[in-house]
Amino acid sequence: MGWREIIVDIMREDIGFRDITTAALLPKNMELRAEMVAIGEGICAGVEEAAHLLKSNTLHVNEVMKEGSEMHEGDVLLEVSGNSRRLFEAERTALNIIQRMSGIATMTKKAVKLAREVNPKVRITCTRKTVLGYLDKKSVGIGGGDPERWTLADEIIIKRNHLRIVGSVEECLRRAKAHVSFTKKICIEVNNANDALEAAKYGADVVMFDNMPFPEIEKSLKMLKESGLRDKVIVEVSGGITLEKVKDYAKYDVDFISMGCLTHSPKAIDVNLRLLLSE
Repeated sequence: MGWREIIVDIMREDIGFRDITTAALLPKNMELRAEMVAIGEGICAGVEEAAHLLKSNTLHVNEVMKEGSEMHEGDVLLEVSGNSRRLFEAERTALNIIQRMSGIATMTKKAVKLAREVNPKVRITCTRKTVLGYLDKKSVGIGGGDPERWTLADEIIIKRNHLRIVGSVEECLRRAKAHVSFTKKICIEVNNANDALEAAKYGADVVMFDNMPFPEIEKSLKMLKESGLRDKVIVEVSGGITLEKVKDYAKYDVDFISMGCLTHSPKAIDVNLRLLLSE
């Protein structure tokens, strides 16, 4: 199921059997015009998805603001017109999508700005701690981040529980390489310098320093560099990294900073529906 079907299903779940309030108050054939307007400030995202949702509900839509643009209070994001009952049925889901996606894009933009004040080359990425999957990850991209894996099939990520079951970094990497095509990257989570060195030695593409204290990060990077392996791997740091902490991690020689908070706890940007009623 693609994102188009998912968001329509969300709207249908919200409607239930029907919008009994609108059915009680508004005539069947009433036509309305309205705008979706920013109340909060941030990076615009989700307009494409909201427009698709409204169109699927037989409404006419004009996308006014481009995704990725800065939006300010009072800015019109899209215009919509059509049957009043159809509009009210789709309104809340469309607004929710824009609000959440814009919140994620805005938070990502802030994280990128903070990190690059310290390390111009470092990149911000998210995790799979998402609510709306594709939409959440697309929002990270709009905010200037990297969406990392879209699905479980995109990359092998060997996590600590895999390592505990298999028994060693070397064996995990051997099995991974034997199983997938050369086109797939292999990432492995490590929490100490010795495992980081072993991961690089046995051919990991990405070494993820997961919940490593700062002294261990320093030690791991030093050992990789002294062994001539630092430039042969991508180094990613992860684990409870917030906007307040991102600069502390960016100061190290790392390639990616992985932030679950971008998608599991973003602050939505407020957007309202403004009716354009004739006097």
